[in-house]
Amino acid sequence: MQEAVFKGASGKLYRFSALRPDAPAPAGPAVYVFARPAVGGRNFTALFLSRTADLSLRMQGHERWEEARLLGATHLLVGAFSERSERALAEADLAEGLRPIMNEAPPAEIEDEPAPMGQVLRFFPPIAVRAAATCS
Repeated sequence: MQEAVFKGASGKLYRFSALRPDAPAPAGPAVYVFARPAVGGRNFTALFLSRTADLSLRMQGHERWEEARLLGATHLLVGAFSERSERALAEADLAEGLRPIMNEAPPAEIEDEPAPMGQVLRFFPPIAVRAAATCS
């Protein structure tokens, strides 16, 4: 079985088993990652990170998998953590260290700014204006 090792913000290393998305997810508690191969193919790039009390139930129709797949996700990485507090600490440490793109919320100061003006495109052909014939 393929493995991945990630370093959290604390410097702690976390080992994950790599599964293909069509493989059945194991039952039980876990921290999980949707990932794509890293540049050079030696490890993975985390796209989405979360935790669950039962991975097999959580992965049934996961609402974020399609988005991850569109970003290049090819694997589900699974880290087994039996204690809820361990999962919470690992998730927070890894989220801070890896900063998965799908876990990032836009900064508040950017949300309120208007969208930058782009090139204006004409979607409809111009309408010819005709002078109305006057009745006498």
